Amino acid sequence: MSDRARVLLLSPPFVPEYMRNARCDFVSLSASQWYPILLGWCGAYIEGLGHEVRLIDAPAAGMDHEATRDAVRRFRPDLLVVYTGRLSELNDVGIADAIVEELKCDAVLVGPYVAIDPEGALRSARAVDKAVAGEFEPAVAGLLAGTPVADVPGLVRREGDGFVRNAARAPLTGAELDAIPFVSGFLGRQLDLGWYRTPSELYPYMDVMTGRGCAWGRCTYCLWVHTWVKGPTYNVRSIDNVVEEFRCIARDLPRVRSVMIQDDTFTGERAHEFSEALLRSGTRIPWSCYARADLRPEALAAMKRAGCRNLHVGYESGDPEVLRRIHKGLTVERMTRFTADAKRAGLRIHGDFAIGFPGETVESARATIRWARALDPETAQFQLMIPFPGTRYHDEMRDAGWLNAAGEPDMPAFTNEQIRAVAKEAYRSFYLTPRYAWRCVTHPREHLLGRMKTFRRAIAAMFWKRW
Repeated sequence: MSDRARVLLLSPPFVPEYMRNARCDFVSLSASQWYPILLGWCGAYIEGLGHEVRLIDAPAAGMDHEATRDAVRRFRPDLLVVYTGRLSELNDVGIADAIVEELKCDAVLVGPYVAIDPEGALRSARAVDKAVAGEFEPAVAGLLAGTPVADVPGLVRREGDGFVRNAARAPLTGAELDAIPFVSGFLGRQLDLGWYRTPSELYPYMDVMTGRGCAWGRCTYCLWVHTWVKGPTYNVRSIDNVVEEFRCIARDLPRVRSVMIQDDTFTGERAHEFSEALLRSGTRIPWSCYARADLRPEALAAMKRAGCRNLHVGYESGDPEVLRRIHKGLTVERMTRFTADAKRAGLRIHGDFAIGFPGETVESARATIRWARALDPETAQFQLMIPFPGTRYHDEMRDAGWLNAAGEPDMPAFTNEQIRAVAKEAYRSFYLTPRYAWRCVTHPREHLLGRMKTFRRAIAAMFWKRW
């Protein structure tokens, strides 16, 4: 390709309210949309190499298939980079095929979902013949530089009637991440901030990442840990680099009212160091992060002083045997103590719980619900577990014969219908209570007035629609 290629990064259209940019893809009841953070990183990376880049996030923009095709035609890319979803993969591959056949451009499929089975995705394609397993910036840069396809790291390609996997590249180091222009600046130029919202963040907000991978990295069920940056790996940017990005957001994106740090888990030591550095910088902007439920009180207090408002915490289950089986590495007692410490520090918590783990029963799932109510986070979700192929959780469920024809959890002691029924019960038990009603009364703008659309959808899902 030329020294200055035209590159189009595409999150394809699918169905209304579809969100593929999180750690699992779904049609959002809360009308949430997260930024296409991984596509954004890729865009900032290759724009920094001198290429002309356009990012289209069709679901967030409300673009249908024809509007998306028209936008791509106008840009006429040399390379099309398509971020696929789990639910939308056939749709995404079909869109990429049609664009390649019409415009005769090159194309590559990327993202954690395609990394589950890149050969399978390519097998369903007519014209697209390349995909990437893992981090995809170096592979995309290699294609743009004209590197022979056999030498592009992480590339999976069709060759004759079969497929070839190139050798993987080591994950990008902290120094390499520091060298990439700030993703917030790229997203701010490419997208309308008004498209993105999530109930835990002030609106409008911005996503950033201070590092890649998960320092724990042993949980059996996590998509990104098994497909993007694998295992207990946490490659981090320098604290000074992250603080500078916060300073630039405050200066250059004045509409942004809060920042969500999308690291898999913002570890206690790093969170403490970052908080102290942010305080020294004088930058004042609210922020939130994912946190493992073992942060110490000193770190939590420093985070609060530095403007942290909300922690997204993966509690998963209140059953000690389930926690052991999924390699969570934390006990119910430790997570309960952490929650009390976080509340004393004045931090809000969004609790992530899940239903459908191996060996779980109706009663153990109800124990999780009771524990969630006792912890009393500001908000909570009760995720139906998704057995992503390639994860240890999926393999354990498959080997035990605990997956139904749709690949969903379905166990003799906890059937798929029971799992769905208990999930509905969990939401009713947490939200349809005097305690939550009081929150709506005392903070109506935050808990009620801005969420009427969510409540209308959620009530139907909690009672009569299939979950």
